[in-house]
Amino acid sequence: MAKTTAQQNIPRTAAAHARYLRISPRKMRLVTNLVKGMWAQEALGQLRFTNKKAAKYVADVVLSAMANAENNFKLKKENLYIKTITCDGGPKLKRYMPRAQGRATEIRRPTSHLHVILEERTGMGAKKRKAIFAQSKSKPELAVKEEGLPEAQGQKAAAEKGKIQHSEIQKTGKQMKESKAMQKRRLFNRKSGS
Repeated sequence: MAKTTAQQNIPRTAAAHARYLRISPRKMRLVTNLVKGMWAQEALGQLRFTNKKAAKYVADVVLSAMANAENNFKLKKENLYIKTITCDGGPKLKRYMPRAQGRATEIRRPTSHLHVILEERTGMGAKKRKAIFAQSKSKPELAVKEEGLPEAQGQKAAAEKGKIQHSEIQKTGKQMKESKAMQKRRLFNRKSGS
């Protein structure tokens, strides 16, 4: 049975929501802006190492949306990316604090509503991601001996490869430190222009 054009154009999305979370929307948006537009699995890795209370809430909702996509719509979790992630303000809980001269001042405890929509993205980018995801699961192996070379030359070539890989690791480590510093700066800036 062939699919009609209307069925083919339907966006394949899955959503999850968390309401009445006991955290202010302003604090939650620091984390949601960090993972907006990322692939779902990369976002979970980012949230795992983000030292914020809101990171746990966001990770739970992203995991829930991934489970909804996998179970309800038969989507592959490697192809999911965060289409939209929004945090809205919920009702404020009112508490009162005694003050001088018989006064009582109000303390407002804000709540948040978190909404995540994941969409499946297929094509060349998804195929590359799937290959990278499969490669990251398996352990990398170094080639000790190359075919068509004598054993001594093969060991020398392997040693040179090891040096190249070592320098690449140092380079990526330096780049990772710089990107972490940028993320922290972005995370703690209150003004968007800074």
